[in-house]
Amino acid sequence: MSKVISFIIPSYNVEPYLCKCLEAFWCPAVRDEVEVLIVDDGSTDRTAEIARGYMARDPDMYRLLQKENGGHGSAINAGARIASGKYFKVIDADDWIIKENLPLFVEKLRGCEADVVLTPFHQIHIEDGSQSVWRMYCAGYERSYSLEEITKEWNAFKHCLTFHGITYRTDFYRKFGHKLPENIYYEDQEFASIPCCHAASVWPLKLFLYQYRVGDPEQSVSVRNRIRRLAHVERVTKDMLLYRRKHEELSPAAGEFLYKKTESVILSYYVAACILMKNRVEGRRQAGQYTRILAEISPEIYRRIFRKYKLYVLMSRLHVPERAYRSLLDSRLYGILRRSHRIEKE
Repeated sequence: MSKVISFIIPSYNVEPYLCKCLEAFWCPAVRDEVEVLIVDDGSTDRTAEIARGYMARDPDMYRLLQKENGGHGSAINAGARIASGKYFKVIDADDWIIKENLPLFVEKLRGCEADVVLTPFHQIHIEDGSQSVWRMYCAGYERSYSLEEITKEWNAFKHCLTFHGITYRTDFYRKFGHKLPENIYYEDQEFASIPCCHAASVWPLKLFLYQYRVGDPEQSVSVRNRIRRLAHVERVTKDMLLYRRKHEELSPAAGEFLYKKTESVILSYYVAACILMKNRVEGRRQAGQYTRILAEISPEIYRRIFRKYKLYVLMSRLHVPERAYRSLLDSRLYGILRRSHRIEKE
């Protein structure tokens, strides 16, 4: 039986987490239609040994690809080239899925032909087990939306137009897939943006699947690493803007989609530099340099984000702490500022 869905598991030294991740896919009801492709990105621990144990249990479901270390993006590139499923979804090896929802997910994909499928997900904090819900607020589910509709109702969809929310139809991704940069963090922004801007149909499904683990100081989204890796955000921003500039054939809706996705990356940079960095003077210097680079590459994106940049600089000068900034996002004052400065909630 042909595979309906391939789950690509980029794996680098994930011995403590891999069993939990792989066990979540073991569902005999749909095992013939699910492929779990573990991409061992040059691990030096027992990652490959654990993967082989699952292959021994079910070699038709679990596969192992071993490669030299190249980073998260290179593992996705390698997995996407050989995935056999009609659709594929990437699950990081320290995360997992809701096993009980896998049969229905497979059933829905079996009859779907959309280029992109969106699903809501939970963010699980490892310290206290608390959950945050990331979902869509669209008018209807299990119907196709165009990019024009998506961009017009951006706030209804944006939380799931992310690495954790996206499932790609494999042949679509191979046609429009963008080779992700190697040894670069935050390349998942490119993964969730560049192929998706070519989608003729986006299909939201009201079914939770991905369980995203947060709270680990070693993760790329930790405060420490966001500050340390601002250069990686710069690289990803440049990639996205240069792609937009080189592809003049993109429809207005596709171009707007890419701009909106790029703006979210830019705002994450400003948060790290202007709010999270303790040395506020250095943070403002880096934010200013970054903004000048944006202006050189894309006058249009510079025009769109300039007022937002100025507001983050103001918050830096006022020494607004992270906790106050987060509270501000949900306050009436922020609503006033957003209307006056055309700011979107990060």
